[in-house]
Amino acid sequence: MKITLAFIKKEFLQIIRDPSSLIIAFVLPTLLLFIYTYGINLDSANIRLGIKDDDGGQAVAELIKSFEQNRFVTAALYGNREDMYSDLTRSRIQGALTIPSDFSRRLAAGKEAPLLLVADGANINQVAYTQNYVSQIAESWLQRSRFAPAPAAGVNIETRYQYNQNADGRRALVPSSLAVTMTLIGILLTALVVSREWERGTMEALLAANIRPIHIVVGKYVPYFIVGMLSLAFSMFVIIALFRLPFAGSYAVLFLVSALFLYASVGIGLIISSVLHDQLLASMASLILGFLPALMMSGVVFPILSMPSFFRWLTKLLPPTHYVSFIKSEFMAGTVWQNTLASSLFLLLLGFAFSLLVYKKTARRLDA
Repeated sequence: MKITLAFIKKEFLQIIRDPSSLIIAFVLPTLLLFIYTYGINLDSANIRLGIKDDDGGQAVAELIKSFEQNRFVTAALYGNREDMYSDLTRSRIQGALTIPSDFSRRLAAGKEAPLLLVADGANINQVAYTQNYVSQIAESWLQRSRFAPAPAAGVNIETRYQYNQNADGRRALVPSSLAVTMTLIGILLTALVVSREWERGTMEALLAANIRPIHIVVGKYVPYFIVGMLSLAFSMFVIIALFRLPFAGSYAVLFLVSALFLYASVGIGLIISSVLHDQLLASMASLILGFLPALMMSGVVFPILSMPSFFRWLTKLLPPTHYVSFIKSEFMAGTVWQNTLASSLFLLLLGFAFSLLVYKKTARRLDA
């Protein structure tokens, strides 16, 4: 028993002294619990709804007021239908509601009064929220409205899906998965590059050779950048040729913005690899900083608008959020230049900042 207890004591001391064990046991579960508690909400989502009033009656004014007073809906009134649909294309609103000119007349006559709702089919995980909120608010307003006769037939919500008429979840989810794939290649693979050199002892040979830090940085960037772009080309072939999903955008624009996203992702991975000289720690850090945010906080699975304000602002700083928004738009709506240029500029600046940090963190001495 003395020998057994001694071994048990030795293992406990090793666990306490090994940071990777403590990260797996405490930091990772805490982070997941924090994200699931505050960052993800499956019960409700805040939506931005555009409203075009073609009726102008007093009954419609009360209906619009009901939308404006709902805490889950941010209503915006439009005087021009084209402007409303343009904002829907740019994802500034998640739904476009048109109230026809005969809405009040049909309602007063006890007939079914239609409302036309055009939902953003690219954000398929928010379509159900948009439909349910519009339907519930309209029905609740009808029950207490003084303009509706007693035997009112009700309000009929006619829903259309922009760019995704059949509400096919694959058309939005499959292209979005490219963000997760590119993140894994850009961050996870490169996170192990420099740490592997330290563990295997080959970093001494690199530093002893006549190699400048810029050579090391470029030599680490280029191979994994090429691997990531080849992976993207293969994934695009599978999605379009095998899965038969339509592509409405430009291949040149797609590969250019994807290159900028991969540029930023590789930078994150190399920063992790340069700071952490242990492969296990580097892989854990890449999962925490790369994979989990790309999967949970980029809009791939969970609606960003359902998150608290802090997390909504945090997602704007994450490269996958911008890439997911771009890739869905590129597949389903084509190139929306305003969104594309904004995402490209952000990814370019972020990637440049990361590359400078990688250059600064690249070891020049063994005790660095």
